[in-house]
Amino acid sequence: MITLKQCRALGLVIVGVLSGLLSGQALAESYVYLTNNTMETLTLNTQQTGHDNIRHGDQWQQLASEVPPLGTVKFLRFNRDQGIKWGKEYIFTTLVNGASQPVSLKQKLLGTMTFSKMWLNGQDEPWHYDRDIHRVPLNNQQQTLAFKSSSARVSGDDIHYVIHDKFNQSEKSQYSNELNVLTYNTWALLPPLASKNTGDRLDTIAEYMTNYDVVVFQEVFDPILTAKFRAKVAQTYPYMTEIPWQVGKILTGGSFIASRWPIEAQDAVVYDACRADGCLAGKGMNYAKIRKGSNAYHIFGTHTHAYTSEQDVAVRFEQLTQLKHFIENKQIPYQEPVIMAGDFNVDKINFPQEHLAFLALLNATEPEAKGAYPYSYAGLVNIYADEAFNEYLDYVLYSNDHLAPYTSENNMLTPRSIDSQHWQSWDLSDHYPVEGRFAFPLAPEYMPY
Repeated sequence: MITLKQCRALGLVIVGVLSGLLSGQALAESYVYLTNNTMETLTLNTQQTGHDNIRHGDQWQQLASEVPPLGTVKFLRFNRDQGIKWGKEYIFTTLVNGASQPVSLKQKLLGTMTFSKMWLNGQDEPWHYDRDIHRVPLNNQQQTLAFKSSSARVSGDDIHYVIHDKFNQSEKSQYSNELNVLTYNTWALLPPLASKNTGDRLDTIAEYMTNYDVVVFQEVFDPILTAKFRAKVAQTYPYMTEIPWQVGKILTGGSFIASRWPIEAQDAVVYDACRADGCLAGKGMNYAKIRKGSNAYHIFGTHTHAYTSEQDVAVRFEQLTQLKHFIENKQIPYQEPVIMAGDFNVDKINFPQEHLAFLALLNATEPEAKGAYPYSYAGLVNIYADEAFNEYLDYVLYSNDHLAPYTSENNMLTPRSIDSQHWQSWDLSDHYPVEGRFAFPLAPEYMPY
């Protein structure tokens, strides 16, 4: 005889089994994503062919019709069991417009007795039944379509497609009166402080950023990876400044200047002012006097205090005032160029008055920005950035108290990678780098590299 207690236990088991079955049915779907690693808006249109017993809005549905620049959307879902007939094929074709050429994304289901098998392809390539990354060149290899199926849940994989612009290195300077300077906040925090995939990101940054005269780095905090990163950067930029540090701080300043050309003098100072978690690191200022041919250039790098409260802005401007005095105390001749670069944490998009005050304090000019994307910290599209914030924080400036360039421009870059170590994260940092390109009225010696 079954006791009441055993009946209750059996009932719980049956409920559990039924719940599992029902939840399995509810989750028996696959989703398809598209990432747009271009600066164009992409439009999508999906059609279903093959066996015709399933309906849009029921067994399958197009979920989005556009993908903004650098954005990722979940644009398609389809059921993997309910309504899918044994032995029947169902094909979903999405036509993508807005890239360098029309692109087609395809998935094929074949019904089985209880579920379905799924294949994928792109641009009418052969069907793939695996979880490898597949790549199709577009536009004479200036773009790539890449795609991969990935395990998402017990009852179905998801598929990720990406249309990717090739990252083209910036044009090199040719003459000694030209100087190309990059600032890059690398987001290489200590492992417990939430940076992700740091080693791979730093490796790719070092590989991508090779065509400059000078690079100003920030947030290179991880002590083990810092040494490895500096060694790799030194293969292109053999001259480097020290990193600011101060006894009693948990972290170094995390910033340094790397140069292709000899550094004749350098200095590094930690800011006096700090607040809250900003006091954990020895953030400060770097200085390098660089000799390119017969011309001297003076580079100042910095990473100032973050956040936007009244108290935080006050601390930031104390630091900027100290930077101003730091520059003045170098007594640099007025006929020599002075460049200031870094993550200044002044957001010109949302706080334009602070931006004007910051430029006025330093008596500096921000060259015309020509990058195609408006934010250097873009929570809207960058997986590593806080999605609540879209800001422009990173600058390469020149001093109005010293020799002014006759041409100058800033370009914000959006380097991304579709290599396996960056798959589905794409970005290399939570900030995008900004380059400054300058030509000065100085002796133009031919110095290609």
